[in-house]
Amino acid sequence: MKKLFILFLLFAIHSQAQESAVSAKKNEFRFDVLSLITSAKISISYERFVGKDLSVGFNTNFSNSKKLNEDFDNGYRNNVPKFEFNPYFRYALSKGKSRYYFAEIFGSYNGGDYKEIVRLVDVNNNGYYTSLKSKYTDIGLGGSLGYKMYFNEKIALEFIVGFGKNLTNSDKSPDVISRVGLNLGYRF
Repeated sequence: MKKLFILFLLFAIHSQAQESAVSAKKNEFRFDVLSLITSAKISISYERFVGKDLSVGFNTNFSNSKKLNEDFDNGYRNNVPKFEFNPYFRYALSKGKSRYYFAEIFGSYNGGDYKEIVRLVDVNNNGYYTSLKSKYTDIGLGGSLGYKMYFNEKIALEFIVGFGKNLTNSDKSPDVISRVGLNLGYRF
């Protein structure tokens, strides 16, 4: 029983030491592994911890998925996202610093390609249909929930799921924006 108590006490001291070492570091960079594998999207994030339970940051995404581009060219979809910039504000829902749940509010500035079928008239007054490609940009708002854990006080593993809505250019941009990822990061 004594050994079990000592083991528990050592574990508690180690956990407390890791908690204070993690909270002393205020910056973090992350890379989304899930988006790169599933949709050929490069997603990089930076986060700054500004308070006990608060942080702010931004995420940038660049996409050039062969599958999405083929679907767009073949007419299976009318828009294809190419870039996204997401500033966010996070609040830690758990009290631990090395493992915790969080809630996030994010904005989104996004853009990509849009294609629509339009009817044109030639010089002989004959009508015909053609597809017309253009670019779109939009801004949106959304929310996310996630879980983050640290290994060796600086290696971060984060899972995040969130959704939002584009607000200004809804006839060309996607209605729903998503923020889903499995991020690997480094805190310093």
